[in-house]
Amino acid sequence: MLFFKKKETVLLAPLSGRSAKLDEVPDPVFADRILGDGAAILPESGTAVSPADGTVTNVTETFHAYGITTADGLEVLIHIGIDTVKMKGEGFTPLVKEGDSVKAGDPLCKVDFAAVEAAGYKTWTPVIISNSDEIKELTVTEGPAQAGKTAIIRYSKKKK
Repeated sequence: MLFFKKKETVLLAPLSGRSAKLDEVPDPVFADRILGDGAAILPESGTAVSPADGTVTNVTETFHAYGITTADGLEVLIHIGIDTVKMKGEGFTPLVKEGDSVKAGDPLCKVDFAAVEAAGYKTWTPVIISNSDEIKELTVTEGPAQAGKTAIIRYSKKKK
């Protein structure tokens, strides 16, 4: 008889810093999981990277948020900072465009977090699975995280 290990997949930290559950994010849209489930990073570094292999499906015109669809169909949103849309792109330098293929760890955007903080915004960066209704199990690894190296979300998808 064959036994199969449960298929588990990971999303890596998009920034170096501290990984936390969404409950810690000081914004109810993320903390209450209105956009989907996931994790967050309180960042220390200024280059956001892709948390998984996939295709860039969205780059906001203010460059503070990036959508990536993974090979297994997960829709991942990396939202850099809280209310940073109000910065109108200042402090953000995009390194990808919609339609680009990315590998886990590939740079997405340079961020001037000093400018974000000087403008009065929080640097928390939620990593949201917007189609989390397709997820059977999701666990968040809390603690120190290295961009493109540390798994912050482990998940398994529902069978179709």
